[in-house]
Order: sequence, then structure tokens, then C-alpha cells
Amino acid sequence: MNFENLNQAVASIQMLQKFYSILRILDGNTNEILYSSEDSRIPHETPASFSGCYNVVLSISENDHLINVTITIPISIGNHSCYLELIQYIKRHENITSPIFTKQEVILNHIQKLAMTDSLTNLYNRRYIDKQFPVDLARTFQNNEPVSVIYADIDYFKRINDKYGHIAGDYVLKEIAGIFRHHLGEKSGWIARYGGDEIFICLPKTNKAAAVRIANRIRSGIEAQSFYIKSQYLKITCSFGVATLYKRNGINTVNKALELVDKKLYQAKKKGRNRVIV
Repeated sequence: MNFENLNQAVASIQMLQKFYSILRILDGNTNEILYSSEDSRIPHETPASFSGCYNVVLSISENDHLINVTITIPISIGNHSCYLELIQYIKRHENITSPIFTKQEVILNHIQKLAMTDSLTNLYNRRYIDKQFPVDLARTFQNNEPVSVIYADIDYFKRINDKYGHIAGDYVLKEIAGIFRHHLGEKSGWIARYGGDEIFICLPKTNKAAAVRIANRIRSGIEAQSFYIKSQYLKITCSFGVATLYKRNGINTVNKALELVDKKLYQAKKKGRNRVIV
């Protein structure tokens, strides 16, 4: 898991607080505690046994009263190696077999979700695209149904960063990601940040007409929004490329699909932006 800074890392992991007694982030070189979910300086132990999932390390220690279960996960903050510690304290008289493994399954699911989620926008990330898109293609093509894809980016996004700074750019990305989520039905498909200001949508079992309606709904929602940046309201737009894939097309990889839909996005830019091209 990669984060741009400590604040971003903390914001991303706080969802795990309800499952564990303490969350910590440690410096990978010095073991200094960079963040703790409570004002605690309880000494931590180097875990000794490996679970094999995302290089997760699981350790269990105990004393007369408590069993300490710690999951340690390597993360990156900026370009610096760190560790995330998820610590659960269980009283010895409690039945640990049922709750510990139930929580373990839940927490590993959350870890996998974190690894597949963009920490800035909370959309899925490129890793998720590479993993999930071939699965959706194969599953949908098996039933002789189409898969539609939408590729979008923010018009003149570099100007926003250059004029107002990267914090303003991050704000715009977060807000636009929220508009994408709002206008895409949960059952329609999924959204991922491909990189920079580029957003990828996969719509299994969705034909061209329905995909174009979704893209235009999102485009109109962004166009109608005012973005408050440095004491002024700005209007921002996005451009969209849409392609519908069938088994007979022979497009069965992420790169082939992106190559096709990126050409549509380029046409939308060339024709004046703030439009959907199929």
C-alpha cells in the first residue's frame, strides 16, 4: 500500500479502528512510532511468523491476563518504508477461537480492499483494474453479453494544479470521484482511478446505449457542480470515451481495452472537451 503522506495513510486506515484495539504506523528503519490510535507507547515486538498474504506478518504473544494478536503490514509513505500494525488485545478468559478468526477474516478482507483502493479518491486503483477487469470480461463473455468501458479525465487539470496548487488539485479529484460514485449505480459496475486524473469505469452486461447514458449523466453532474477553490467558485468539466466490447471483438486484456477507449477520449478532447465520444 502506497500513501503520499502520513495524514493520508492515517485517514485511509481509520476504518479498521472498530476491529482492533490499536492502530500504529512505524518507521521501517528506526521502528519509531509515527502514529498511534491511542496515546500509547507499549513496546512492540518484531513478529516472527508469516501469513503469506500481501507480506502480512502475524504474531501472537500472551501474559497472565491478555493475548496480544498483532498483524504487521509493510506500507510506503512517500518513498519511505514503514509498517502498519493492527493490534488486538483479548482477555485470556474469552473464547479466542471464534472471535479471533472471524475478525481475522474481516480484517484481511479490509487489507485486500486497502491494497486495491486509491488512497486519495477512495476509488479502486490500477492494481484492481489489472485484477478484476479480465475476470469481468471472461465472466460476461461466457454468457455472450457485452462489457462497456468508460475512460474519462478532467479537462485542463494541469492548469488547475499550476494555478492553484496540488492541494487544490487533490480536492478537485476527490470531489469529482464522489460525483462519479453518485451517478453510477452500485449494481452497474465499478470505478477506478487509472492514474493522475484519469478514471476508468467497467460496466459488465451493459450495452452501448446504456453506457453512453451513464457517461452523460456523470458528465452533466460534473458540469453542474461548482468547485470552491481559494475563495472562488470554479466550473470544471470532464471528457469521456466509451467503448462496448463483445467476445467476437477479440479484446480480452486491459491494455487492448484501454487502447481502444483512449482513442475515443482523445477524440472527445480534440472536438472541444466536455463531451462523450463512442
